[in-house]
Amino acid sequence: MQDDVGALGATVDSLLAAGRALSPQLRAAALETQTAAAKAETAGALDDPVLSENYQNYRSGGLFSMHFLTVTQTFPLWGKRDLRHRAALAEVDAARGRERAAQDELDEQIKVAYARYYAFTRAIAVNKDITALVRQMRDAAATRYGQGGGDQAGLIQILTEGTSAATEAARLEAERASVIARLNALLARPVSAPLAEPLRLRPLPRMTPTIEALLERARSANPTLFASDAEVRVAQTQRRLADKAWYPDLSLGAGPIVQTNAPTGFSATVSLSIPLHWSVKQAGEREAAARLGAAEQRRDAAVAGIQGALGEALARLEAARRIDDLLRHQTLAQAQAGYRSALVGYSQGRGDLSVALAAEHRLHDTTLELLRTETEAQTALAAIERLIGGDL
Repeated sequence: MQDDVGALGATVDSLLAAGRALSPQLRAAALETQTAAAKAETAGALDDPVLSENYQNYRSGGLFSMHFLTVTQTFPLWGKRDLRHRAALAEVDAARGRERAAQDELDEQIKVAYARYYAFTRAIAVNKDITALVRQMRDAAATRYGQGGGDQAGLIQILTEGTSAATEAARLEAERASVIARLNALLARPVSAPLAEPLRLRPLPRMTPTIEALLERARSANPTLFASDAEVRVAQTQRRLADKAWYPDLSLGAGPIVQTNAPTGFSATVSLSIPLHWSVKQAGEREAAARLGAAEQRRDAAVAGIQGALGEALARLEAARRIDDLLRHQTLAQAQAGYRSALVGYSQGRGDLSVALAAEHRLHDTTLELLRTETEAQTALAAIERLIGGDL
């Protein structure tokens, strides 16, 4: 039994682990984070120094030449290097948030697909049970017909029910194959790769949390909000850098002076950049301000979207839980009892075929409705966990 639980597809946990290990989308997101981290390592570093040579040749009582070799290094002042480094670190945080968001989105898709996989597998089993019940009714109808208590129309109706069950079985098998292909695609496996039979759904939380508690968790753990906050920090830092563009940078240079028939000398230079192109600086400030405003608006939109999505998913979860309770403890038990009573009565020649068939339909429809409700609950739970950034 333990081997069955660990098989790929038996539980949603096995699929989640495989998705995190195999998904090329997650690997790409991880590489994007590594790219940002590598860039941040040197974001505050100095630019390469510049080597220059100046050769002078002239006559003054003879041939005289001089070689000036100078190495010049520019030093950004006013905290520009620190701001560049801080902006790059914020970019790393944004990349990490996007990587976590990609993982959470993949997890949600796997959870929903697994719930459908389980539902279709159970629906196929229910269809087989219904087919067996139809055979019982067919045998009972044949017995009554042989004893002169039934009619040929009843037998034909029973055969029609069997055909309907076979048609539904074919549809359910196709739906199940489609879900298997979907799961394999999420795991970057061949679409026809086999999966183990699903054993169980994840348990729902015993108590439904309040929307306030979910929003608090989302504010602190939602990776999309984390990335949005980091992007705002990037834009804020870049705006400060744009303001610093009005301040000059310092360049220092030094090197030997090689002269003809004279000892080697030494030269040193100090220079400052002149922020002369005002239009460029002003355009940079406007660009940085617009980028910051856009980042803040995206963050506000993400907050609003998460709030609405959480409210919607929580309502769906609560409704599915209530419906599941009613179906499981009342409607299903009544349908089972009604069908058993109708089948026994019909088998003993005391009931009508239409009553027995109606009872069979109620049992069938109630069982499928229960499976649909379970799938809706699992879908809502997966959405909530993606939005709050962790298990509920």
